[in-house]
Amino acid sequence: MEDEERTKVLQLLDVISVEVAANRNETSELRNELRNEVSGLRSEMRAGFGRVERRLGNLEVRVETVETDLRWVKTELRSFRGEFERRITPLER
Repeated sequence: MEDEERTKVLQLLDVISVEVAANRNETSELRNELRNEVSGLRSEMRAGFGRVERRLGNLEVRVETVETDLRWVKTELRSFRGEFERRITPLER
């Protein structure tokens, strides 16, 4: 009787060990898939941040250009007003 029980226990242990080994392999495969997926997501995020950074840089250059143009327009407007006042004032008298 004890031999039969011992045999059954050993058979169950064999089944359990096979299942554990199969689960380890499956877990390892899932871990590798997950690692690859996370790596791909990181690459996409880096690329996205790079695009945003480039666009912000381009926007910054445009804003600086507009600011420079605005300063130039203000300077020209002051010059025009000064010239206008200089020419019109004698005519108004």
